[in-house]
Amino acid sequence: MRLILAARALYALMWFYVAPVLPQMLKEFGVDASSAGLLPAMFIVGTGVMQIPASYLGGKLGFNKVAGAGMAIFGASSLLLSLSNSWWEALLFRALGGVGAGLFFSTAGALIVAYMPDAVATALGWYSASFNIGAFVGFYWGYVASLTGWRLALAIPGALAIVLGVLIFRGPPLKGASKFSWRAYSFGLASFPFWGSVYAANSLAATWAHLHRGVAESVAGALSSAAMASGFLGGFFGRLYDKTQKKLRFLTAAPLLAAGAYALTPFAPVYALFLLAFTYGAAFSAYITAIYATASKVSQDPSSALAVVNVTNMALGLHVSYIFSWLMAYSPALPWEFLAALAASSSLATYAVAQRTKFI
Repeated sequence: MRLILAARALYALMWFYVAPVLPQMLKEFGVDASSAGLLPAMFIVGTGVMQIPASYLGGKLGFNKVAGAGMAIFGASSLLLSLSNSWWEALLFRALGGVGAGLFFSTAGALIVAYMPDAVATALGWYSASFNIGAFVGFYWGYVASLTGWRLALAIPGALAIVLGVLIFRGPPLKGASKFSWRAYSFGLASFPFWGSVYAANSLAATWAHLHRGVAESVAGALSSAAMASGFLGGFFGRLYDKTQKKLRFLTAAPLLAAGAYALTPFAPVYALFLLAFTYGAAFSAYITAIYATASKVSQDPSSALAVVNVTNMALGLHVSYIFSWLMAYSPALPWEFLAALAASSSLATYAVAQRTKFI
């Protein structure tokens, strides 16, 4: 279990370590800031494509085998990204990284749940907490890049990911039946606006702060790290959801809290931005842990549930990142108000799903 949680943390670091070095990459490759959202979008394309196949392969070949292979591929893509000679190569290698991440996510989640089958939300809360720990470090990766250069800063985690992938792959395969529940898609449809808003904010907040608030690149990454720090409480949020009788209230209140934080962000002083980022990060951590746990119980197969919810989130939510970057080129406030509207819509959609399906 510790090996999976460690890999999950490194996986998260490699999700977001590009954010603080993205301005350097744009400058070196001569790319306009309005195209910044393409890099995270290509990653999501690769990840989304592999979600459902990963769950199926995990059931047939072993969840540990597929998760280990995915982690190794993710690491290799990071090494290749550090060697890219053009923006188009960077986009290609980032998409390959998404393929590896897609193979890892749901299969590693199934392994975690297997350790705590009677406390699914708590198990997934720890899984989410590991993600946030890694992402927190990732958003400070600008400090590493300032010492080593962005290329070496991307290569180091890649090499470590290959090692962890090999360790997870070793051992007898842990297999399971893939019981796809199409009803899990309703949770993906309800959550994708909130998911997309957080992915865009975490990927591009540093660039926004640098361009519109004049915050130094090495410090701007701390804004997104503040959002990740709140996720350290993922285990607590999961346990709280396992215990609470007011699950629908839990699920609908969290996106509304994030919507308020988003709406205030473009008007708040710089020192307050970190508190607002912490707030929308905590709200999302609580919400997505609950969504994953509920979908897992409905489908009776954590791997397929995580895959179905995630692929829906990615397929529909990936557009938010480049819409955010496009809006950012025209107005410092407009992208954040757009994210606020998305979070609020997830609250309404979650309520509608719960009322219609009686899942909660």
